[in-house]
Amino acid sequence: MDSKENRKKLRLRLSQPLDVKVASIGSQLIYELVTEDISMAGFFLAFSSPSRFPFLSSSILEVWLKLPDGQELFFNGMMARIVHNVETDDQLRKGIAIRIVQIEPEIKQALQYFIEHHAQKRKLEAAEQVTASRSEEAVTASDDQPGALEGAA
Repeated sequence: MDSKENRKKLRLRLSQPLDVKVASIGSQLIYELVTEDISMAGFFLAFSSPSRFPFLSSSILEVWLKLPDGQELFFNGMMARIVHNVETDDQLRKGIAIRIVQIEPEIKQALQYFIEHHAQKRKLEAAEQVTASRSEEAVTASDDQPGALEGAA
């Protein structure tokens, strides 16, 4: 069974990336990156040279995630794995998977709301596309039968 099939958390692929800042605990050196892939368990940071990621796998990281409304969520994370080349959605992706290890309840609630809200929005958009597609097919089918409307009059 694939690890994606075992995943229990809703994973959201974003159309607009979110800004993420990452630092070692207490460090003044902050790395600014982006994520387009997030869940309640963690997120994926696109990183062109994952093997040069400046943190150890055992490092506890301070993470600031900026939501589109400007709200900044703070929590601690750890590097879960390094991804050198994985093909998803016909794209090669490189980067670092970060696992959330400590998050305050109100921050967790804000993150959960963001993920669920965007997942619901995506479902509605997909349903609208299906409906629009079916409407176009119905119009095309009636255009293919010129006598169908004339005979009904």
